[in-house]
Amino acid sequence: MSAPSIVQPRTASAATEPLVAVLDDLRAVADTVGRPDLAHRLRQARQRFGDDRIRVLVAGVSRKGVSSVVNALVAADACPTALPGRVPSAPVEVRYGERFERRPGGPDRHAEVRVTAPLLAEGMTLIDAPGVTITDPRRTATLTELLPTADAVLFVTDAGQAYTPPDIRLLQRIRQVCPLTVCVLNKIDSYPEWATVQQEDRRLLTAADLDLPILPVSAARHALAHRRGDTDLEVASGLPQLTDFLRTTVTERARAAAREAFAHEVRVVSDHLALAITTEVGALQDPARGAELVARIQHHRAAAEALRARIANWQYVLGDGITELTVAVDHDQRNRLRAVVRDAETEIAGTDPAKHWTAFGERLQERIATEVHENFVLQERLSAELAHTVAKKFDTADLQPVPKLPDADEPAADWGPPAEPETRAGVLQRAIGGVRGSYGGVLMVGMATSLIGLTLVNPWSIGAGVLLGVNTFREEHKAAKARRQSEAKVAVAKLMDEVVFQVSNESRARVREVQRALRDHFTLLAEQQTAAAAQDVQAAQDAAALHDSRRATRIHELEALSHRLRELRVRAGTIAAGGALPAQAGG
Repeated sequence: MSAPSIVQPRTASAATEPLVAVLDDLRAVADTVGRPDLAHRLRQARQRFGDDRIRVLVAGVSRKGVSSVVNALVAADACPTALPGRVPSAPVEVRYGERFERRPGGPDRHAEVRVTAPLLAEGMTLIDAPGVTITDPRRTATLTELLPTADAVLFVTDAGQAYTPPDIRLLQRIRQVCPLTVCVLNKIDSYPEWATVQQEDRRLLTAADLDLPILPVSAARHALAHRRGDTDLEVASGLPQLTDFLRTTVTERARAAAREAFAHEVRVVSDHLALAITTEVGALQDPARGAELVARIQHHRAAAEALRARIANWQYVLGDGITELTVAVDHDQRNRLRAVVRDAETEIAGTDPAKHWTAFGERLQERIATEVHENFVLQERLSAELAHTVAKKFDTADLQPVPKLPDADEPAADWGPPAEPETRAGVLQRAIGGVRGSYGGVLMVGMATSLIGLTLVNPWSIGAGVLLGVNTFREEHKAAKARRQSEAKVAVAKLMDEVVFQVSNESRARVREVQRALRDHFTLLAEQQTAAAAQDVQAAQDAAALHDSRRATRIHELEALSHRLRELRVRAGTIAAGGALPAQAGG
């Protein structure tokens, strides 16, 4: 068993050349018609659809074999794996290269590894995401930033145990951003009962309404098979099945979605261009109606001016909505974190913090992370509602998608665990206190009984010393426990102050991002509508003033452009359907 000696890479330029050609031709039409706004939109579309590589994000919980799966897929040590005391903390992008090569990351790019692997040569790029942990929300934030750039996600866990509630919550968030998600069950060679774990994982996914495939693999077994050249062992590792799934299902779905988005972009832009061409042709073909057309377009321009006048009202709606959103999110945040504090204090009051402080700290951090995430989800939902509310102030139905808003993810800051109480539960200190109390009892009762002729140490004084010693021992224990509980509550309060400070700051920053996104989007929409109306008016006015011979030439040019638009729409539809392109006409 060996890789092919020669790997022929599939170039992205060859795969995307038909899409880029259509977009370039359409942009030429937009320039000819005089619509720079649509030409700019087509340049942006060219950047999106000009790269046909499939980006697969490999993610999962730390130390579950995420990097090992990436290395197995490319049959090379491309990504560093977790070692005792060292866990990779930065994403690594694995791409095709003529030879093995590592390129360090920078402030604006990930670390990159070039590998000569068949899967990568077919147009796929693997991104090894840092493993997430409960105690480090920054890793979850990194994963959330990578999700929107991925065409598919491989969620890796091992076969040692079934999914935990945090795993299910993470999968739900991943599925919301990237619907094409695949679960990978690694290390099946180390756990003979992996099939039972897989069945339990399936049950948990079904209960969470997650219809996701689960593919069992063994990266270690695949590495052994690769060294030995054992084909049967490689098949038993499950990696060939995972590779075939990536080559077929993942690739087909991702490229179908890209083709559909491309066809939609062409349809929308061509509709706007066709409207501009039809308006100008109508004015040119009937000069007697030129004044009527000018009046009609003047009416549309007046409507656009009225739209611009409503911008002030729209800005008031946005400003009031941002204020209400901030108040609602802040109130929900305080409510949730106060509930966390109350529950933590109740738990502290019912137990000795010194005995279970580590477990208590982990539960507290997980609870805080959950409540903060739910607060950010609320902010995302309210932001989307505000975007739709502002959109209703615009009467047009075209080119009005709600802009992309910041995703709800964990805060980038790390507040750490609560400080451990300083007061110790020392038996020696309590014993010393008990002896001190016992001595006082013996001395007090012995002095009293000496008045009736008894010695200082007698049965009565000894009994009193024992009773007072035991009582002092118990009181010392209660006092020390009360001090530890008090210190634990103070530690929780300090931790929550830090959480509130960091989360509030990031929450307000996200609100400002939402405000800027909505402001820029709808301002651009109003400007585009006004510019389009002004262009229509100018075209009609110019058409009325044209000489007959020039008018005929212009009509011929516009009819040719209209025919060209129809051709481009047909070509875009053919590309979206995955069929062969028709022969291109000149022009």
